[in-house]
Amino acid sequence: MKKFIILVCAVMLACVSCSESASSSETSGNTLVSDDLGEGINVNADDMPFGATMTDLYSERDGVPISISYENRFMTEDEARKISDYISAINTCDAELMKSTCYPSYLDYLVTQYENKDVQDYLDTRHKNIANNYAGGEFEFDYILINSLMDENDNDEDTGFSILDQKILENSPDAEITSRKMVGIDVLYTLKDDDGSYSLSQHTGSDMMLYIYTIDGQIYIL
Repeated sequence: MKKFIILVCAVMLACVSCSESASSSETSGNTLVSDDLGEGINVNADDMPFGATMTDLYSERDGVPISISYENRFMTEDEARKISDYISAINTCDAELMKSTCYPSYLDYLVTQYENKDVQDYLDTRHKNIANNYAGGEFEFDYILINSLMDENDNDEDTGFSILDQKILENSPDAEITSRKMVGIDVLYTLKDDDGSYSLSQHTGSDMMLYIYTIDGQIYIL
């Protein structure tokens, strides 16, 4: 339960936990790399390191609220779009967008857990906390970079999936969970009256951890 609470805080309070080290499975603990393989070397896509086949979705071109770069071998475009929606909901304190992005009963649990009045109060509080304690002022998220991914092939002690499953099923016993992923993300942002661009991960010391769950055939971010 302690690990679960830490991860939840990382998701919504930006009190992020350190990224886990890589294990031996295909997607285990994948972290973003930019290795130069040199000219004339052909490598099968399945053998290339995480980050070698990044895909970009841009807000102006592709209709996502916040541009995002993701590894297309391990994530779908729909999953990337959901992450963009989720971060946008925090960015703009959009309660309706959050309700359509986070699993309903789990969102209700978070509102109760943090003693907020409703989803709007929950988002307002989270946004203010990030601005005051992590971003360095009133911020605007403008780019998301997926730096790592773990899935069901990885050790549950590293992912915490079983604990999150239990919490979901406590509130929605009929929920059918068919896919689980955990991603580490960095979010770039600007500050009001400031021309610079900043990295949230650099400010906090580690990436924000998010869960991508497919429940009853729908993708949710937790």
